[in-house]
Amino acid sequence: MTQLLNADAHGIRDAVRAYATKRLAPGYLQRAKSSMFPWDLHREIADLGIYGLLAGEEYNPLEREDFVAAGVAVEELAYADFNVANMTIPVMLMSTLIRHHASDVVVERWLPRLVAGETYVAFGLTEPETGSDAANIKTVARATANGYIISGEKTSVTMLAEAEAIILAARTIRDGEDVGVSTFLVPLDARGIATSAVPDTGWGILGRGVLHLDGVEVPPENLIGLEGRAFSRVLNGFDFTRPLLALTGLGAARASLDETAEYVRRRTAFGEPLAKFEGVSFPIAEHLTKVEAARLICYAALEKRTLGLPHTSDAAMAKWYGPLVASAAVKECLLLHGNYGYSTELPFEQRLRDVMSVEIADGTAQIQKIIIMREKYGTDFVPYERRGAGAVSPGQRGPAHPVSAVP
Repeated sequence: MTQLLNADAHGIRDAVRAYATKRLAPGYLQRAKSSMFPWDLHREIADLGIYGLLAGEEYNPLEREDFVAAGVAVEELAYADFNVANMTIPVMLMSTLIRHHASDVVVERWLPRLVAGETYVAFGLTEPETGSDAANIKTVARATANGYIISGEKTSVTMLAEAEAIILAARTIRDGEDVGVSTFLVPLDARGIATSAVPDTGWGILGRGVLHLDGVEVPPENLIGLEGRAFSRVLNGFDFTRPLLALTGLGAARASLDETAEYVRRRTAFGEPLAKFEGVSFPIAEHLTKVEAARLICYAALEKRTLGLPHTSDAAMAKWYGPLVASAAVKECLLLHGNYGYSTELPFEQRLRDVMSVEIADGTAQIQKIIIMREKYGTDFVPYERRGAGAVSPGQRGPAHPVSAVP
């Protein structure tokens, strides 16, 4: 991989690796068992310039927007701490949405603070009864003379407990007519909002929650993008988050494989180091190969994104294959450590529970396979077509097809 990186990506990798090795790796396991969000680390990562990579020229430490560099940063963070790496991706997504689609009022209020690590904006797409069927959104925003009134429910909202605002999708009604799905920035201290937590087996410092909206008033300037055009104009930017999520799992898998290789080099059985036994070394070789293949798919998608080339199928391949490979590698590492690997003193059981989360986030494996087949061979390979506001048509890209939210 190193031969494929440009000078900017190399610089990002070296800076993030040095920081993550010293600051993140020693505390991963302790943080993972906590529910406290590490605001200090959030601000330190902002100081590295990571949150500015996709936020525009004013904030970007590089000369151009580089999604490969963003991937390198995320993977290096995940090698040290999977959960800290995953707290960066929603910030990158929200910064991109605000930068490209928000009003000047929203940009001026939220973008500088997001990039500086001073606040957090959550994202809400998934609903209890829709899940991956995002086109069937039930949350409603009714247009009024003073803006919009939103009612509904969002679930699986990452960082809801710590976020100051949320960008959410809602079916929009104007003059009694359904004009399509729109996106809005909603401050979470608004009247009519209630939240509750979702208990998870991993993903501890991030946390997920359920958001209830009961007649929440939103001013017109908080509309993100064009009214009724969320899927075609705003949410089609999801593609880059999928390889980034996959790289968090792969970074954790690389760390597990490196640790396991060192363990079997030192551990002996029958008078020989475990590393000498093919039953031990061959599985590690196989997982190393699969992890490297998955990484290349991820970076190919991010490179195409940087160059402005179509990459929806590449992103779906990355999102399906990367988490699958990562989870399998971490599980193998746990098993190769024997009874020690199953204990809570070593990081493998925690990593396995953490890494499995990205097999679900941003669209399950089944959803990614639908996208791959649709993009490569057309809608004959899509299980269903729905006409109307949420219809799947041959020309659509991104989240116009079934998706689930970034967790």
